[in-house]
Amino acid sequence: MELLYLKSPNAVRYTLLTGSSLLLAQDLGHGPLVEHGSSTANTWAQCLLVLITTDLYWNSAWQKLRSPQFRSGRYLAQWIHTYAQIRNQLPYQRQYAVPFVYRNAANLTTHDVHLWRVVAAIVITTEIALPPALLIPQTMPYAAVAGITMHAAFTCLKPRQLITFSDLTLGTYIAFAS
Repeated sequence: MELLYLKSPNAVRYTLLTGSSLLLAQDLGHGPLVEHGSSTANTWAQCLLVLITTDLYWNSAWQKLRSPQFRSGRYLAQWIHTYAQIRNQLPYQRQYAVPFVYRNAANLTTHDVHLWRVVAAIVITTEIALPPALLIPQTMPYAAVAGITMHAAFTCLKPRQLITFSDLTLGTYIAFAS
């Protein structure tokens, strides 16, 4: 789907990594052999999916932490403001699922920048805390809800670019649970 839809480099890499992890789905210690029978022992694939997803979240959080523009909320405020101004001129105008955001938080006022600063802090914190929280059985349901909520918000704000990526990431939560 991603190769034909938008060709986002990150989603293509992520698809290839997760796909190759699933190809190796067998018990640890048996090596990368492809067997044609079904197996319940997919420990190796689960381990790789967890590592790839953890790396993805933590690298994303690291990049955002290093960006003063993102941390301040200015990046998100400017991005939403720009899309609100030109969205009627773009193809796929009806793809934006949250017109409320564009009506109420798409200005560059001090209040809007502060609101987006809070959102930026929540996103960074969630990306750091999510992988360990998904691994702990007691916090896993709450972490899954937080991850689903975060990716739903991403997809609503920028659906054409993030639908496949969000679906792939959420799909790996099953590897954390098993």
